[in-house]
Amino acid sequence: MSAVVVADTEGRIVSWDVGAEALFGHTAVEAVGRTLDLIVPPAYRERHWAGFRRAMRTGECRLDRAATNLPVLHADGTERLLPARFVFLLDARDQPAGAAAIYAEAAGDEQPWGPIRPKATG
Repeated sequence: MSAVVVADTEGRIVSWDVGAEALFGHTAVEAVGRTLDLIVPPAYRERHWAGFRRAMRTGECRLDRAATNLPVLHADGTERLLPARFVFLLDARDQPAGAAAIYAEAAGDEQPWGPIRPKATG
């Protein structure tokens, strides 16, 4: 299962798919319109917002297409590690349009900010 979360240039969630509902525990109705603080754990918010705002202001994102294990906040209040890939979104005029993250189910041995490992099979 994968989840796709899309945010606008202000960091407000504009798209939250059924995979996000399953992995994060919030419905789309609960998530859309809220800021990414919904899933960014408090300890990481300052760093997250500094990078997010810089990318939206400059049009450059050094994490574009990067994949890592992200600490995320679940609806039940627990912090979990999920493999994720960032995608910096540009409009047709190459202006910042927001960001997307594609998350995968955890394999069970993730390390924060570490490389993505294949999910064990059967």
